[in-house]
Amino acid sequence: MNSAHQNLSPDRLGTARRWSAGALIAVSWISGAIFATYIVVFFGGALAAGMGERWNRALPGLYDAGTPLATLAIGAHFFTGGVLLLLGPIQLIGPVRRAAPALHRWLGRLYVVSAGAAGLGGLGFILTSGTIGGPLMDVGFGLYGALMVLCAALTYAHARARRLAQHRAWAIRLFALTIGSWLYRMEYGLWFLLFGSLGRGADFSGWFDAVMVFFFYLPNLAVAEIVLRMRGAPRSALANRAAIALLLLATVLIGVMTATFTARAWAPRILDALS
Repeated sequence: MNSAHQNLSPDRLGTARRWSAGALIAVSWISGAIFATYIVVFFGGALAAGMGERWNRALPGLYDAGTPLATLAIGAHFFTGGVLLLLGPIQLIGPVRRAAPALHRWLGRLYVVSAGAAGLGGLGFILTSGTIGGPLMDVGFGLYGALMVLCAALTYAHARARRLAQHRAWAIRLFALTIGSWLYRMEYGLWFLLFGSLGRGADFSGWFDAVMVFFFYLPNLAVAEIVLRMRGAPRSALANRAAIALLLLATVLIGVMTATFTARAWAPRILDALS
């Protein structure tokens, strides 16, 4: 009985929750790093080699030699997005932040500038070329870019004013947004794995496509708000168990989807760009 009690003690559940969160962060960072490498090598390599038309293998209509401003805008969006995926988790690790505050500040500046550039780059592409999915996708992706620019500006403004609590809150919101591009691929991959082409149409015209133009970032913001409001609040044993289960499930799903995407898309395109 004593052993069972210890196994279910709040301290042990809290430790398990923290380890589960750490596992999710680690798997997410590895997945994001692979995706960032794919973005930089495939898209950057194609452009450097003067073969921008290769971009259309990933998404039809993405590259058009006749619209150089759109190419510049989406190229900035891609490159800075890769920076965000690599730096985001590092900026949120408390021990790193406390041990090297100067590094945190400099990486934070780079992160905020990259987030602003990614948002503006995406908006610039939408304004000059539009998205493949039409007006609804333009609105969904445009709102995403605008929110990213807003969160980047507020994160920086609160840091400059030494309003650290507000700075951290907006930094968490910004991180929730910046992983949206990566989650967009993960969520599409998971849907295809479970339901195939149900709800998906040509040129992203299906009902699932319509949902996804908002779903890849708005739920992230909702989760960020829940996390911010639950900070410091006592957690019951049931809440801890539920959190552990959700964290482990998310870790497994991201791991499976990362392996699938890497094997079927990211790795072959990286190798193709390097060949």
